[in-house]
Amino acid sequence: GDSCFPPGWEEMMYQIKEGLGYQALGGTLLVLGVYLKIEYKALDDISDDNFGTWMYGLIIVGSVIFVISFLGCCGTLLQSNNLLMLYFMLLILLVCGQIACGVWAYVIRDKIFVDLEEGLDSAVDTYNKTKADGKVTVIKEAVDSLQTIFECCGSEGRADYQGNPPSSCCPVTDSNLPHCTEATYFEMGCKEKIPESIKTNLWIIGIILGILLFLE
Repeated sequence: GDSCFPPGWEEMMYQIKEGLGYQALGGTLLVLGVYLKIEYKALDDISDDNFGTWMYGLIIVGSVIFVISFLGCCGTLLQSNNLLMLYFMLLILLVCGQIACGVWAYVIRDKIFVDLEEGLDSAVDTYNKTKADGKVTVIKEAVDSLQTIFECCGSEGRADYQGNPPSSCCPVTDSNLPHCTEATYFEMGCKEKIPESIKTNLWIIGIILGILLFLE
């Protein structure tokens, strides 16, 4: 017999599911960008603008994808040709933007890590110079934060602190106090440990963007 659903309902449901898929991926990028911005906040204090730029880029791209996919869902539900036309035009611009972001990220990928290494070297050197006077500086807080989060010590290793590494180079106990002994100091330098974390997150971002480009 005749279907109780209106004509074209299957295509409509497909477009809605596709739009919801875009929203999920856009929301994932947005949340990931915010998470990385918080997680790597201390890196902004010791490196130049290149590092923070790509995290803001993630937040912007995720937000744009979310809004565009919402327009697509609205256009499908309301069967509005104007909204759907706007959706497809924005989708084309989004694809071009994603390709441009990919090229930009590829071009600056080495510079990001070079800037990070130089920033760590300079920050640890500054830390050593200010440690003696007991002053709490932005750089000192940033270094302590990075060493605690990534469980690393110094730029190259704890030898950077000339036999007197700070307590942030030690694991934290259940009572939230550093446990520092010769055997518990973090051995790996932040110059090695932090890029490992960044590369892992870049793989996740690349997979999400790859899925988006495939769907588009």
